[in-house]
Amino acid sequence: MRKLYILPKGTEPTDKLVGELITSRTRAKDVKHYNELRKYYEDGFITERPAPHKLLAITNYARYISTTNASYLLGTPVSYSASEGVNIDDVLEKYANQSISSLDNELESDASVYGHAFERVYINEDGEPESAKIDPQNVILVHDDTVKHSKMFAVIYTPRVSQTGRLSKTEFDITILTKNTEIEGVLENGQIKVIEETPHIFGEVPVIEYVNSSDRIGDFEVATSLIDARNILQSDRILDRERLVDAILAFYGTEFSDGQRKELKNSRILSNLPADAKVEYVVKNINEADASVLLKAITDDIHKVTMTPDMSDENFAGNSSGVALSYKLLSFENHAKDKERYFEKGLMERFKIYDFFLHGISSKTVSISSIDIIFTRSLPKNDLETSTMINTLLNTGLVDKETLAGLLSFVKDPKEIVAIATKEKEQEESDDFNGFGTSNPSDTEDEE
Repeated sequence: MRKLYILPKGTEPTDKLVGELITSRTRAKDVKHYNELRKYYEDGFITERPAPHKLLAITNYARYISTTNASYLLGTPVSYSASEGVNIDDVLEKYANQSISSLDNELESDASVYGHAFERVYINEDGEPESAKIDPQNVILVHDDTVKHSKMFAVIYTPRVSQTGRLSKTEFDITILTKNTEIEGVLENGQIKVIEETPHIFGEVPVIEYVNSSDRIGDFEVATSLIDARNILQSDRILDRERLVDAILAFYGTEFSDGQRKELKNSRILSNLPADAKVEYVVKNINEADASVLLKAITDDIHKVTMTPDMSDENFAGNSSGVALSYKLLSFENHAKDKERYFEKGLMERFKIYDFFLHGISSKTVSISSIDIIFTRSLPKNDLETSTMINTLLNTGLVDKETLAGLLSFVKDPKEIVAIATKEKEQEESDDFNGFGTSNPSDTEDEE
């Protein structure tokens, strides 16, 4: 569990304080833990074993768990809607210009691995607001000691590299972000050498934390010991198979001469053995059934404690109904809802910063309460079953057409689809009306 960095309200980021935050024992412990989680995500394991028991068969379950959770939550980019009369197009335009959905995926991936992720909002070369992901190892976000734990300032730092290529432990390139200013400088031996100090108009500290859970724990962090156990079991099974090749050949009732040894090596055949002689390999009995049962138990526990389904499981095969699949994914969906609530809070904070930058001076900022962020789950949809339900609801008139159209997986903009369908229906009715009978009955009477 990672805790907030909390200091008394009104604390200023002095040279001494910034140096202590970066080099503190708490920070060193956090960075070490980040490195361990990264190794699990990249390599699939952390436990090193001495020879000859090295890990040979590694299943990267950490990556599977993180990727599955992140893709389920943000595989389909989030969408934004506003209350009637509220215009958010200018903020969404800034999002579109930088493909913000790709950044969302990166942030969710970091949150899934490390337990939280960080985003910095800055002003690019064109004078427009833009966002970038920050490695959790390189940022310290400090909160005050009030009930709300409001942000006071953030320190983004990178160790300097010496001429020999080593990372310095006392010199850092730093950026200090407060509610009003941005300070670029160098921290050397506890002293900050300010290179540039400029004001900003974001309205608050332009660093956003995206939390994965209330205790800031990653999706696979609770299962690291189980992941190690599974890799060890699989590797030992392979080692046992390798040892069968080098098994000892025992001879009973005869002597094994050098000539016979060469004959055995070249032709793999032995001749002229006594009638009562016996030859067999000395091997360890391997109970594959027990090993398979243990492997399955460990694998099931990994999926259970991480609340991540095993998509290769036979329970997900066949033609299960939507309700049956929902029950199988109940814990996974509940976990995704928790992640969604915390991630939505970060997205709201980002929107507020962008909106304040664009409209803060004119006091025309948008109230967060008038914004809705819509998450769409990345799951296979049974549109045939959904269409039956839509037809039933249409006949009752209890639900509007836009809501019903949004239930279909292939519909991206329900409002636009309903408008097009209404226009087509009106055109068809108009054509049918104009084609019925004749346009001038008197002409027909004259012909008769």
